[in-house]
Amino acid sequence: MSGVTVVVDFGATDTVAVQRVSGRPPRPVVIDGEATLPSAVLLSAEDQLVVGRAALRIGDREPDRLVTDLKDRLDRRDVMVADIALPVTALVRALLVRALRSAGPADELVLTHPVTWDRARVDTLRRAATGLAPTIRTFDSALAAAADIDLEHDQSLLVVELDGEGGTAAVVRRGAVVSHRDLPADADVGRVADAADAVVLAGRSARVPAAARRLAETGRPVRIDPDPATTVARGALRLLDSDPSPAFIPTSDDDSSGRRRLRRVVVSAAALVIIAAVSGMLALGWGPGLRTEGSPGPAAGALVDDPVPDAEDAMPPALDGQEIVAAGQPAFTTGRLGAPARYRDGRTTLEVAVGGVQATRTERTMGAAPAGYRWLTVRLSGTNAAGPAWQGDFSRNVAVLDDRGLVLSPVGDGTVPCAAGESSRTVAPGQRFSACVVLPVPEQTPVGAVVFGTSGPGAQPPIRVPVSLPAWSREPAAANVVGKVGQPPVEVTLNDQTMRAGFDVVLTPSGYLGDRRPAAGNRFVVVRAALGPPDDVFLRDARGALSRPVPGFDRMPKCPPFAGPGTTERPAYACFVFEIDANAEVVGVTYADMSTGARVSAREIEDWPTWTVD
Repeated sequence: MSGVTVVVDFGATDTVAVQRVSGRPPRPVVIDGEATLPSAVLLSAEDQLVVGRAALRIGDREPDRLVTDLKDRLDRRDVMVADIALPVTALVRALLVRALRSAGPADELVLTHPVTWDRARVDTLRRAATGLAPTIRTFDSALAAAADIDLEHDQSLLVVELDGEGGTAAVVRRGAVVSHRDLPADADVGRVADAADAVVLAGRSARVPAAARRLAETGRPVRIDPDPATTVARGALRLLDSDPSPAFIPTSDDDSSGRRRLRRVVVSAAALVIIAAVSGMLALGWGPGLRTEGSPGPAAGALVDDPVPDAEDAMPPALDGQEIVAAGQPAFTTGRLGAPARYRDGRTTLEVAVGGVQATRTERTMGAAPAGYRWLTVRLSGTNAAGPAWQGDFSRNVAVLDDRGLVLSPVGDGTVPCAAGESSRTVAPGQRFSACVVLPVPEQTPVGAVVFGTSGPGAQPPIRVPVSLPAWSREPAAANVVGKVGQPPVEVTLNDQTMRAGFDVVLTPSGYLGDRRPAAGNRFVVVRAALGPPDDVFLRDARGALSRPVPGFDRMPKCPPFAGPGTTERPAYACFVFEIDANAEVVGVTYADMSTGARVSAREIEDWPTWTVD
């Protein structure tokens, strides 16, 4: 650790950041030559997010694409920009990423928030920052502004923070907020001073000097430091140095194994998903390689010694490392529901239209959905417009994006005929096609987009089509929990075979992957496994969504080349690499047994054993 802490004070009109390097005094972070960053985010015509001054400049010409009141939207799930619903967390994240880019890598990120915010808005802010630093905390801005004020034991301090047109007023006594209120734009700050013995004034508003004069007229001591815009941010550093209190809300816990849970980012049900926090997982091939048939196998592995001398040593010790997260925004081709879009896959060009998405609990080919899931059927049509016959697998080219930016794809062969007698496995030159792809999606998960395509050699960026399917339930899909990750292998039964298996999740995989980088907006996760005969492994999120591993990592430290599956008596040691959205919450590992190219039944998915993350 380099001992770098960055505090970001997310404001209504401007955002400020302060950086402190161990052993040095704090300093404001200069962003684009200024000490403040306008809290503005714009969706460009190319479906990219632009922030700060650049967003304001473009927004003068295209105001319907500009969001300038983002801080007031944190109690919502999404914001309409032009005709697209975008996730609030992703817009906030774009601002935070820009501030941190100027500050440089941080070991700890501190975010401040108004005392008037409820827990839901604070959680939204924290989710927006997930993965931007190893440790993330949120502090009450009133307590931060009061951190350097000395008062008698029974005296109270009024903290007035002016932000944009409004602000907040909070009374602090004995290190705690005892009362607070919002200040509208026309509030008389002098009247609120009656509630305290002294006043501190902070904020980025142009009204600060006038407010200071008005408060001075009350006869109470008023403190306004030379840089009121950074008062809260610098005070947060002082809070950080003091003993922890309930006002400190850690968002990542460093336990003895170094695991940190990944928080999910909330994405709109109609999101086009174009932001840095939203990116394609390699389950679709949006990254370094994907087998086109079957499920990607282990990256590397070897046989576990049998008999195992010590059950705790069934897998080699995990390597120390850091998180591997890539900033940026993925490339997509923009599509619209029902409108044909061209997709080039090598030498073949397809004209593809997504006709719609239907959610049902029972599908005529797949039968009943697994408990807690629903079947989503994506309807496609199109033509082989140019080039040779297309041999692509529709199951491997179709997925949906949920409200957090997670990519959900079929867990087996999900291609079914849209009508009796149809077959769309090969599309000859000039041939029209129609196909339906079915995939299981947790009932708790809204869906915001359909994606068609992979990033194979010669392929263009996948087509992204916005849709809107709300969640059906608030309950997560149940899992067949058999153990916890990091524990010795246990006996499980898959397809009537009893075997030993165990898993460990490594969220800091740089020790295994070196300088390999994921695609924009993604992170790498390594799963270490002791496997029986099956080698199908999924990461599981809090709702039950399943993510596939990716190939392309032939050699890894402590993971020799994979020698083949284990047996029912003797497990094999293997490592799987997953590339998932940077904000996805990993809560478990699910062990499966799928035949290549075969459909998976609801009963199989329900019976697959799961190991949970502590």
